[in-house]
Order: sequence, then structure tokens, then C-alpha cells
Amino acid sequence: MSPALALLFDGCRAVLSGDEVGIARLRAAGFVCATAAWQFRLPVLHAYLMTRLPPGERVDYPVFLRELYASDLNARLRELGAEIAIVDNLGKVDLSTYGLIPLTT
Repeated sequence: MSPALALLFDGCRAVLSGDEVGIARLRAAGFVCATAAWQFRLPVLHAYLMTRLPPGERVDYPVFLRELYASDLNARLRELGAEIAIVDNLGKVDLSTYGLIPLTT
């Protein structure tokens, strides 16, 4: 898993576990975030993740998208009872809102 996706997974895990510090950090960065719920647009998520990585681990947006789409992130999140899904489809990847949402059983 790339450094950016590992950081994203760690953020998702923090949200799912109710980590108040992690949730507060995401809210401070402008995300809609609560315990077990996090909404974002991909360009904003990319920008945020890049600020949290050392310069040598940062990637541009197209590379980030390729890594994201090729990853097993949702499979890993499903093991934690959640997934990332589109919550507001505006017809374009960059404009749509995505969210970390709990799975219903």
C-alpha cells in the first residue's frame, strides 16, 4: 500500500474507532467528519494527505487516483465494517462527494 493510501487507511481506522483527536484533526482540515463517518472530495483529500506526508512520499493527483483505484482499500475497510462509497454523485470524479460509511448487515 502506498504511503498516501496507508495514511488514508489510518485516518479511516481512526474515524471508525471514534478517535477524537483524529476526528478533530479532520474537522480542522475542513472535512465533514464524525464517529464512523467521513465525507470528502478526492482533490481535497489528496491535498490534505500530501500535507501529511514527507516530500519524498508525495505524489501528484493523477498518480494518487491510479493508486487509489488499484488498491485493496475497500477490502481492508470491509474487514472493519465500512467502505468508501459515493454519497453525492455529480457525474465527475473530482466533483462527487465520497464517504466512509459503515456497512449494514
